[in-house]
Amino acid sequence: AQGEIGSGEGDVNEIGEGSMRRSLQEARKDDDIKAIVLRINSPGGSALTSDLIWREIELTKRVKPVVVSMGNYAASGGYYIACNANTIFAEKNTITGSIGVFGTLPNFSVAANRYGIKAITLEGVENIYATFIGHIAEGRKMTTAQVDAIGQGRVWTGSEAVKIGLVDKIGGLREAIAEAAKLAKIKSYSTVNYPEYEKNFED
Repeated sequence: AQGEIGSGEGDVNEIGEGSMRRSLQEARKDDDIKAIVLRINSPGGSALTSDLIWREIELTKRVKPVVVSMGNYAASGGYYIACNANTIFAEKNTITGSIGVFGTLPNFSVAANRYGIKAITLEGVENIYATFIGHIAEGRKMTTAQVDAIGQGRVWTGSEAVKIGLVDKIGGLREAIAEAAKLAKIKSYSTVNYPEYEKNFED
């Protein structure tokens, strides 16, 4: 999961709903796949797409272990899709957290006041934030008040995130794969990469 989170299919540089959900579904249904390691390198993006990917991870976690490996950053929506994993690994200098939501307020002046557009927009942002911290509280076994206290848009290094409970362990992809094998109770294994993107050399 690399790049900003957006709608559509996605590619090597953008996390798309299509490729991510399809990959999780394929891995979930494949009996030869015993555990999943989700490598995240993302500053965030679409709240809706983040939530759809989160739901796919929730369904997957019921069937087989899901371990997250954070790269340089897994912030905002990047943390949203990470928070539900069985185990979360980060590098010491990973930038994570940024648990918050922002919305743009169109300036319709009179119309905005007359129809309460600003109030509706703010309520929508607050609802998304409440859902976000609710998912984190559930995934990290914390209260929503505890999540809110370390949320509100603040960012943390991987080392700090371990101390406050947003991350489980310091380590890279190798450690995350070893943890996934341990959770799946397997000793001999190989890895396969999802999603596979088509390379177009004409572009």
